[in-house]
Amino acid sequence: MATVIDRSDHPVTGLVIPLVTALDRRGRPDPPAVRPLLAHLAAGGVTTLMLAGTNGEGPLLTPDEVRGYAAEVSAMWRELAGASARIMVGATGAGTRETLRRIECLAGLDLAAVVVLAPTYFRHTERELRAHFRDAAHHGRPVVIYNSPGYTGNPIPVSVVRRLLDEPAVIGLKDSSGDAALFGQFCALARERPGFQVAQGAERQLAEGLRLGAAGLVPGVGMLAPALCAGLFRAARDGDHAAAGALQHDVDRLAALFGIRPGASGVVVMKTALHLLGLCPPHAAAPFLPLDDTELAALRTALAPLHDLVRPAALPAARQSP
Repeated sequence: MATVIDRSDHPVTGLVIPLVTALDRRGRPDPPAVRPLLAHLAAGGVTTLMLAGTNGEGPLLTPDEVRGYAAEVSAMWRELAGASARIMVGATGAGTRETLRRIECLAGLDLAAVVVLAPTYFRHTERELRAHFRDAAHHGRPVVIYNSPGYTGNPIPVSVVRRLLDEPAVIGLKDSSGDAALFGQFCALARERPGFQVAQGAERQLAEGLRLGAAGLVPGVGMLAPALCAGLFRAARDGDHAAAGALQHDVDRLAALFGIRPGASGVVVMKTALHLLGLCPPHAAAPFLPLDDTELAALRTALAPLHDLVRPAALPAARQSP
């Protein structure tokens, strides 16, 4: 049985929260509005945030919007989480040129790494995928590869990652494929190169990912229940995989919320749930639409039995309407 890697200085080790981007009613980033959520995360023991990923609606924001949001959130996060605070930012472009432009726009920010997806829309060969990530790695930042084939349409095979292990700037991989066998192979690669670590991004496979040797977890539901997800990580780190499995059951209950509106619209469900808890505005970038009355009622009903998971005593009173 693989053991959980505990390298606290590595950006993908432990619990990483893929933070939402707080927006105002006109769809513009509103960094101060995310402060209640940041306080909730800090109280739950979180130290590392990932901005402008899937939950952060990164591809729907301009590079300047991502930079501005990252700069303000970083300052707030370091105030709340202290010296252990770490920030990663996603750089997601349809192609390599846009990806590099997004990395360039982050110049001057104190970041632990940039998180780079495969290109989107067109299907690419393994040689093209390797070239894409090598170009990102040569751009002066530590790079975490993000395998999310459901969104990019370009799965990243083990063979591509293996060839990228000779790039010192490629320090890790977040896998959201949901393919446990593939994830196990990524973890095996991590054992081949010191300094390269793997994080599990598939929420229903957190405990299994840790059992296979993941260094960290990147669960969106960690925004709702950071202490739960942190506890799951600690249990697996300590070798108590039975306890981690029991906590996974509670994570699965939270992940079921996304079924209220499946697909990428899970962003809207998450933001609305956070809003009902008083933690973040519900607004999402166009063309996302708010939950309709039926969906909102379903979300309230689904949240009610999860009160103990998502509402620690320190949280403000829940709001009644988005």
